[in-house]
Amino acid sequence: MIMKKIFLIPLLLVFINQVQGQKNWKLIYENDADGNAIFGELNDLISAFQRAESIRIYFKMGKGATFVEHTALVKFSTITNSPHGRFVTAQIDPIIGQIPDYEKGQVRLKENLEWALIASTTGQNDQMTRNTITGEIVDHTVRQWGTKWYVQE
Repeated sequence: MIMKKIFLIPLLLVFINQVQGQKNWKLIYENDADGNAIFGELNDLISAFQRAESIRIYFKMGKGATFVEHTALVKFSTITNSPHGRFVTAQIDPIIGQIPDYEKGQVRLKENLEWALIASTTGQNDQMTRNTITGEIVDHTVRQWGTKWYVQE
């Protein structure tokens, strides 16, 4: 009986440590809609991606006082070295399409639609909506907004 308790205590401590660690996200970089750094250094974000750290993004979409806020885990990232400088893009897992109904105070799913996003430190964010039944691209636009980039501690 004592051996079981001795064995379970370290397992419990490891589990608690992992659960607590999953809650700690630290802002590492923020860019505005024009790609200007508001917080942090782009090289620190690039280093975090190069170390294969878990990254989460936060962004707002909308106009004026009417907007939605989103967070998502980065699924795939690209560090681009171009003649115009370095930048990072982050793709999230596609999600079922949704649309806010500001009048009714709810968000509704869009049937048969999937939304994909590539966020960028340049402020140019590529989003695409696809019909999951036909495969048809329903919307594909580039929109500008700022993004906050978080690294898991």
